[in-house]
Amino acid sequence: MTRNILEAVNNARGFFEIEDYPGDFFSRIDKVDYTNEYGILLFKEDIDKLSGFIGYGANNLTVICINYKRTYGHQNFTLAHELGHWFLHKGISISDDDRVLGYSSDKVEQEANEFASELLYPEELLDKDYLFARQNNFFEPSNRKKLGEYIDRLCRKYCLSYEMILRKLLYKNRQGSQYGSVRKEIEKAIGGKVSEVFEKDFYSVNEELPRYQRFMKPYLELENKVDKLVTEGKIGKATGESIKLRSGVENS
Repeated sequence: MTRNILEAVNNARGFFEIEDYPGDFFSRIDKVDYTNEYGILLFKEDIDKLSGFIGYGANNLTVICINYKRTYGHQNFTLAHELGHWFLHKGISISDDDRVLGYSSDKVEQEANEFASELLYPEELLDKDYLFARQNNFFEPSNRKKLGEYIDRLCRKYCLSYEMILRKLLYKNRQGSQYGSVRKEIEKAIGGKVSEVFEKDFYSVNEELPRYQRFMKPYLELENKVDKLVTEGKIGKATGESIKLRSGVENS
């Protein structure tokens, strides 16, 4: 990892007051008024083939949108990835599809991926988790079930996808190229697909749950600001209703 990425990660940890790792980043930042505190307007929308995007509005406002029709670990990494663009490539609007999350030949995307990875799953903690797996012989073919269960615990601890955690540990164990075969052996040992055996709502999209729905907070903030402008007489009521309609507030 280059010095500028590590510095950006450390800046983010200080900025968001993260002492170790953020886990569920959405829950962490939702505890504060992040629009006023951080200058971020965070949306969750169905944005088709995109995982997320970052753009910039007036008054130095940063707009980040995450696709809620992705598994929660995927959403969490996407948020950290977009924040990586914010800390490393601020001012450049970028759209990210699923293919660039985690693996990309593009330098800008590589930097955002490395940022997100270190922020959510610091190398120091990865080393400790790998050592634990080695000491308990989890990488032995006869212990695929134990390895599978261990990966599941780490996924929910760091709020990351099963693929990402497993790839990281296999890479540490010099088995990075064996991901496909090891994944199949794990699923055979646990008796089914990861999303069927472990916490289904974490590994599969369930649109009945808030984490897999449109994020309403930015629309409510916009509605309050428009209503305030109407009350103060700065815009007319019809104009205010028009703004809310165009922004999707009236349909929310």
